[in-house]
Amino acid sequence: MDVSVYLSVSPPDGFTKWGEPEWERWLRDHPWESAERICSRGDWAIFLYQIRVHAERAKKLLEPHLEALVNERALDTQACDDLRIALQTAREELALKPAAALMQHNNNFASVEDLESMIFAAQERLGRLPTAADVWEDVFDGVAKVLADAGQAKRGIYFGNV
Repeated sequence: MDVSVYLSVSPPDGFTKWGEPEWERWLRDHPWESAERICSRGDWAIFLYQIRVHAERAKKLLEPHLEALVNERALDTQACDDLRIALQTAREELALKPAAALMQHNNNFASVEDLESMIFAAQERLGRLPTAADVWEDVFDGVAKVLADAGQAKRGIYFGNV
């Protein structure tokens, strides 16, 4: 069974400390945000690892939130703004690297077969040799969509499997 990573816009910051009455009030007035499937958990871990290895500026921006991202913990409004900048930076940095760079410094974090498959799929989709950013295009796009929705609502994001 392939477990997925899902993201949605969370209730206002501090919702993790709400009691039953606060939840009932919130849910009565605000239907729960639908969740967006981002990718499999395995690919999520590889994605975060690849950013840390191949995108030096983005790594520094991502680092303060890495524990929450790896363990799928909610991010508050400010952390979402930070994540948006980190992922934009990562995308820009990875767009300058050929996808083959993902194969270097892998340290067996992902199987060679998995990485080759991801690179081949991106090449088939694009009809050209992909960049490292192209390989992760769907993940970047999915997270960016949820972060944009959270930014509009001035709220954070929540991991879940809804």
